[in-house]
Amino acid sequence: MNQSKSYFKYWGKARKKEDGDIESHPLYLHSLDVVAVAHEWWNHSSAIRNSFMQETGFLENQIQALVLFFIALHDYGKLDMRFQNKVPEIAPYNTNEVNTNYDHGEGGYKWFVHESDILFENCNQKRYLQNWLAHTAGHHGTIPNNAEPNFLPSYVPKEERRRDQIVREYFVKDMEKLFLKPQCISLENMNIQEQPPVLLAGFCAVCDWLGSNTDYFKYATQKEITESQHDLSLWFNKRREKAQEVLKKFGLLTEIITQGGMNQIYPELRSRNVQTLIPKLKIIPSLIIMEASTGSGKTEAAIAFASKLLAKGFADSISFALPSQATANAILPRLRIVSEKIFSSGQNVILAHGKSPYNQDFKKLIKNSFEQTGAEGNKAIVQCNEWLAVSRKRAFLGQIAVTTVDQVLLSTITSLKHYFIRSFGIGKSVLIIDEVHAYDAYMYGLLKKVIKSQKQIGGSVILLSATLPWFQKEQLLKTWDSSISMNEDHMNKYPLILQSVRETNKDKKEYSSLRAFSLDQDERHKKTFFELWRNNNMSLDENELEKIANTVKQKSAKVGIICNLVNDAQVIAERLMEREISVDIFHSRYRYKDRMKKEKSVIQKYGKDSKKDACILVGTQVLEQSLDIDFDWLITYLCPMDLLFQRIGRLHRHEKQRPEGFEKAFCSIVVPEKDKWDYKTHEYIYKNKRALWRTQQLLYGKESLGYIIFPKAYREWIEKVYQRERWTEEPENIIEAFRKYKRESDASQSNARLLTSVNTFFNDTDENAAILTREGEMNLSVVPVIEKNGAYYFLEGEAVPNVETKDKRKWEELYQNTIPVPKSWECYISAKIIQGFYYLRFTKIPDREEWQSETCKGYRFSYTLKYGLKKENLC
Repeated sequence: MNQSKSYFKYWGKARKKEDGDIESHPLYLHSLDVVAVAHEWWNHSSAIRNSFMQETGFLENQIQALVLFFIALHDYGKLDMRFQNKVPEIAPYNTNEVNTNYDHGEGGYKWFVHESDILFENCNQKRYLQNWLAHTAGHHGTIPNNAEPNFLPSYVPKEERRRDQIVREYFVKDMEKLFLKPQCISLENMNIQEQPPVLLAGFCAVCDWLGSNTDYFKYATQKEITESQHDLSLWFNKRREKAQEVLKKFGLLTEIITQGGMNQIYPELRSRNVQTLIPKLKIIPSLIIMEASTGSGKTEAAIAFASKLLAKGFADSISFALPSQATANAILPRLRIVSEKIFSSGQNVILAHGKSPYNQDFKKLIKNSFEQTGAEGNKAIVQCNEWLAVSRKRAFLGQIAVTTVDQVLLSTITSLKHYFIRSFGIGKSVLIIDEVHAYDAYMYGLLKKVIKSQKQIGGSVILLSATLPWFQKEQLLKTWDSSISMNEDHMNKYPLILQSVRETNKDKKEYSSLRAFSLDQDERHKKTFFELWRNNNMSLDENELEKIANTVKQKSAKVGIICNLVNDAQVIAERLMEREISVDIFHSRYRYKDRMKKEKSVIQKYGKDSKKDACILVGTQVLEQSLDIDFDWLITYLCPMDLLFQRIGRLHRHEKQRPEGFEKAFCSIVVPEKDKWDYKTHEYIYKNKRALWRTQQLLYGKESLGYIIFPKAYREWIEKVYQRERWTEEPENIIEAFRKYKRESDASQSNARLLTSVNTFFNDTDENAAILTREGEMNLSVVPVIEKNGAYYFLEGEAVPNVETKDKRKWEELYQNTIPVPKSWECYISAKIIQGFYYLRFTKIPDREEWQSETCKGYRFSYTLKYGLKKENLC
């Protein structure tokens, strides 16, 4: 073997056999395994092909060849004696002892940078090629950007240092011959772009994961190695069959079985509201903003349009992002049914949020698929669901990812290890984001980056909301395309679908356009009556509580009470319980396992098909977003107008027979007096004090009218609250509060933009995910425990597992028993902190299902299954 081909001797994968011997797989063959996966995935995915072509402007054969070439070099850094000596028994040659603490991803990038003059002597775009290589060399999580020399120690003889360089040079030349030359591509004169395609790093990383799976890509025999050295293409073509097999087994070769649209996906439904507008939309990659009232079928409309994009090959999958874990959990069963009508692989739906591994519906979905195929079946759906469910970043690789919005935002944060896996999965998806009005300025800063990325790669985004002010729509549209502008006609229509697309004029030149679709004026209107309950303490007094209790008893009505603060909800529920009526309470401060039971119970008891019971549900903001619940009468605390309308959307949500006296939708709103605007702790929840004040003034101004007409109010009332111009009667302190809020919002968006480009790297953990996507103080993870003889037990008596355990079931027990509480509580909690968990000690109260903590700094905590975790001020 001549020296130019001595890269054949370098190992790429190695493992110890049962007898202690080392078994290895040559580096060049592993590289071809990974390229084979990329080649087959590319050929079967029009979405991947379209994305790479859209971004680079190259013909398909050109960009495919480039992508395969750089993926072939993903382990370039392994052609170095420091890596080879990690397993000296199989190193290609003996050398002096060298430090094997060597990162082959970063090392490969450094070698490529410093050897570019040799590799591409006449190329004037070496820096661009180096950038492309960085995105494949970073497949283990971090894209390298440090090109500072990291050469072999000087005591290593010069001829030995030169040996690796020659090997690397000829390896690059052979990969060039294999992938570029057949397409007549020369890197010396090709006009390659400076930044590689957005999907390249993620595409390469996933292909490497699959190409390293030894169940499918077994190590080569000596005979196969010998044969491959005569003709590399023989091995490459042979492994393409295995590549197809592994892609199918893991559910990554998407087969769409529908033409899409409402009739195909929801044949049992009669299209209504915005659903009737879907046939008018242009089926091309675009930004869609869909505004329609709660309960109008936006979710179904969005899925119907997404299915059309999938059928046309503009995407492989759907990523559906929601504002909270509760809303993601609630929509999971609906999308599970839909998946069977879109994809041949059936129920390939993955739930992705911080507690998704402990969601019983999701666990049941995986278990059912396993039982249906049999333990020995090893069929695609089992393989796929299990593999994708292991990691939230992998979840976006499946057919439908149901996720919290923070998991989507993480795809923009380059400082997070493996951020590009999410970016790749989302990029080949139709991205649907629900309740888009619900995010703060910091999250909007990250969301804009997501939208820009989708536009850059030729993807699609569908944004859903019932209440989206003009300025937010304009902001989102400008993010997608700065040349887009809205007009007065767009401002007045409701419901409304806006679609930003690329058109072609008669001269065949492309330009951006904004298409608007709305319903006729005779669309059914809904009148909601309201009254104001004045209380400067922003609370319910005894008379109001008595009225609620008596009404429920007499009328057998379902009543919803939505508070801004958990403490208020707990107090109100407790005071109503004293009146011997059925009261439920739902908020975020429960152990996770208790919250999941509560969530299911709430949907069952207050949902569309619930029984006619007299009952009251007291809750917080978790009730206002995406949960399909329905009240006969709603009592709500003052909040900004758009969120108030979200809450009202839970009132008479469905057509059904109502109790006597509640035939008309009626809402009672707790507000301070008109000339009072001390919102107390409520303004810490809603930082835009001007929005609170304006909402309050509008309600007072319309009080004599006594009703709100929807959908007309979505435009008139919300635009009035969020208009940029100052109201003539606005107090100066409200103006100053808004100026402060605006400064902080601008700073938040700036911080978010900065975060997407910093070079400090974070591991992909729940804690880091929360820190990176949410601004402000983070929650503490409290574990209620009972201490006995120095050991900890959960409240029901099970032993708390050691946090060092690797048993997933034990970790699940721990997470199931955690409660999120505000960071500000830290000084009141007398708890032992173990690896970030706050073990809060409780004592069982005899003869009651209640546990109580010790007193700390004048505060005491209690926990019940009914009320959750309560903080009591004893001073």
